[in-house]
Amino acid sequence: MTEVMNVVTRAIVDVRPDLGESRTEITRDSALFYAADPDQPVLGLDSMEALELIAALEQEFGVELADTSIRITDLRTVGDVVDAMSGAL
Repeated sequence: MTEVMNVVTRAIVDVRPDLGESRTEITRDSALFYAADPDQPVLGLDSMEALELIAALEQEFGVELADTSIRITDLRTVGDVVDAMSGAL
């Protein structure tokens, strides 16, 4: 699972280079869009960036989320994405 986390983190930084430049910590708990909990780290992706991320990960792992039971709307945190990709392999 660590390898999947590394790939997901790299893909996030590819989509949002400013996160890498600012050395933003990307953890399993990081919210992709926004967080209801003010203490939760937020990456602040927009909808187009989220689609780019999913497309990059589908290509990297050779999976199509549409062919799985995973719903993109359920991917709220980095951990959700890591689990989804791990489960789709």
